[in-house]
Amino acid sequence: MSMIGVFGANGFIGRHVVRRLIGQGLPVVAFGRDFPADYAELVGGPVEIRRIDLMNSLETHASLQDVSTVVQLINSSTPGMANNQVVSDLNNNVAPQISFIEACIVSKVKNFIFISSGGTVYGMPKYLPIDEKHPTSPLNSYGMTKLIVEQYLELLSRNTDTGYTNLRVSNPYGPGQDSKKGQGLIGTILKLHRLRQPLTILGDGTSQRDYLYIDDLMDAVAAAVERPPINGPLNIGSGTGRSVLDVIAGVEHLLGQPLLVQYAPGRTTDVPVNILDVKKAADLLGWVPSTDFEDGLARTLATWKY
Repeated sequence: MSMIGVFGANGFIGRHVVRRLIGQGLPVVAFGRDFPADYAELVGGPVEIRRIDLMNSLETHASLQDVSTVVQLINSSTPGMANNQVVSDLNNNVAPQISFIEACIVSKVKNFIFISSGGTVYGMPKYLPIDEKHPTSPLNSYGMTKLIVEQYLELLSRNTDTGYTNLRVSNPYGPGQDSKKGQGLIGTILKLHRLRQPLTILGDGTSQRDYLYIDDLMDAVAAAVERPPINGPLNIGSGTGRSVLDVIAGVEHLLGQPLLVQYAPGRTTDVPVNILDVKKAADLLGWVPSTDFEDGLARTLATWKY
């Protein structure tokens, strides 16, 4: 039987992907380095688990024999690392990814869905909202590694049986985002609030990002799984920008109390604004975001314990 392999299945997005796909009755294999004992409970049902390390190319190739669709989420860096670990990024997030792509092609994977970063691959915006034709010039190593993997995926899959779709995702948020890796403003806000610690705002708090509720992202992933590969990038975002101060105000309104905040200088590796144009995804996937930010925020807060 042809399977859908979710790589990075124990992360924030990965758990939601597995939950969505098994909820649709699709055959799924969850790939990752480590899984908790209650993983099946966390994703809503029994699922086959395969532990894997992309650094082991032979093991990776062997694990792909019955996989026809890949959803690739594995990444060990974050935008918050700026450009402080560039060589590590190349060794840990580029070379293994290229080896993984080669293994997928040899194994005749038909559909490779790569979760890229619409928030970082474009760099400083020349116009808004940003569409897929916008120049790509990342300001940080995280975005650069995502872009390089996209380019190698295009290069290596050419004239093969493997098609691909690069989902350039904005800033996802929702239940289950724990901020352990320093990713996700909303998850970080809630974690620090629970610990009664201040949130550090970089710059003056006016920088804008495109926040996408996790269920909307799952709709996009499910559509990419179901449809033929487009062999190119698709922006996946809300299409609306919100500042850090806007997000804080939204959380404070729902909590009914002010948050502890402090300010620090901004980073040169962060763009001042990022808002994605998602018309292409609507045309090719039949996908549009449907969750209002306020509703998504309320659903997220409802899952947190204080």
